[in-house]
Amino acid sequence: MFKSVLLMGHLHGIRIELHISWLIIFVLFLFGMTTGLLQQFPDWPLGVAVATALLTVLVFFASILAHELGHSLVAIRRGIPVHAITLFIFGGVAQMGGDSQRPNDEFWIAIAGPLVSLGLAAGFGLLGLVTAGLYEPLTVALGWLALINLVVAVFNLIPGFPLDGGRVFRALIWKITGDARKGMRAAVAGGRLVAYALFMLALLNILLLGNVIGGLWMTLIAWFLLNMAEGQGRAFDMQHRLSGVRARDLANPDIPRVAPDRTLHDWIQSQVLPTGRRACLVGDGDTPLGLISLSDARRIPQEQWSQVRVDEVMTGLDRLVQVDADTGAHAVLQLMSQQDLNQVPVTDGGRVIGWIDRQQLLRSIELHMEIR
Repeated sequence: MFKSVLLMGHLHGIRIELHISWLIIFVLFLFGMTTGLLQQFPDWPLGVAVATALLTVLVFFASILAHELGHSLVAIRRGIPVHAITLFIFGGVAQMGGDSQRPNDEFWIAIAGPLVSLGLAAGFGLLGLVTAGLYEPLTVALGWLALINLVVAVFNLIPGFPLDGGRVFRALIWKITGDARKGMRAAVAGGRLVAYALFMLALLNILLLGNVIGGLWMTLIAWFLLNMAEGQGRAFDMQHRLSGVRARDLANPDIPRVAPDRTLHDWIQSQVLPTGRRACLVGDGDTPLGLISLSDARRIPQEQWSQVRVDEVMTGLDRLVQVDADTGAHAVLQLMSQQDLNQVPVTDGGRVIGWIDRQQLLRSIELHMEIR
């Protein structure tokens, strides 16, 4: 099966991932920089121009990774887990396991990335001055890296979501007013203004300057920023509205169960097909032995279903993801999304009291949102 994200490794326990869309911007940067170098320095051999462009672009994306690591390490130090950093066509994003609970945390997590980029800009600039005259391609590469990191830092400080400046702006409004919602609304409004301004610049580039490619690229960035700003605003609103809803409020006490000695054929014929339920807990007591799903059964050739028991292919209790009854609804939704779970048992004091499946969870959340 084709995967859109490639795992590159781990740093400080954080997954470093590369989205397939990153290859697009990598090729564009490499081609654009190589062409620019050959035009600016026509005496350079093609191999020198390509090698300089390749190394410069790779170091630039390493700088983007360092920018996101700045956010991530500060977040971890302030008690917010970070699952992964993903590099993609528009740069990078750190996937955090929660939101800031205090404006000071929000400020320092947000400002850390631009500070890293400013430090890199200063470092590359200083290296460029120190090595000036030694080797022209090195001087050019260091100068470009200093400039582009400065641009990244300044652009990210624009006060609008999803840019870092939007989070800084949110933290400041939150600190002044004591209301996180006012901070979020201000940051989302700032993100809309930034997106609309980029739309206008894109239109001017296309109509007045004839720069169709640049205009289309600017339009794509504006569209991305607008969608991200609106999406983060909706996510925050949902989290706020669900703040008092717990897993016990969403759990269905009618837990589907199957005896461990039933064959896959019997289970599918008697429970899956008649009810449409794709998964069951295995065992009859309050503590299940595991969970069997249709995906587990499909790993076994169908002609063997009548000989294979459900407890031979189930997900055992030691690997079964469960949630405590007092877990917040938003945390349950995040867990199921991050781990791609279709169902999760709800426990209270080690005893299974209910069951949440993905479709039921989304319907329940929608109803809670409407009522509140």
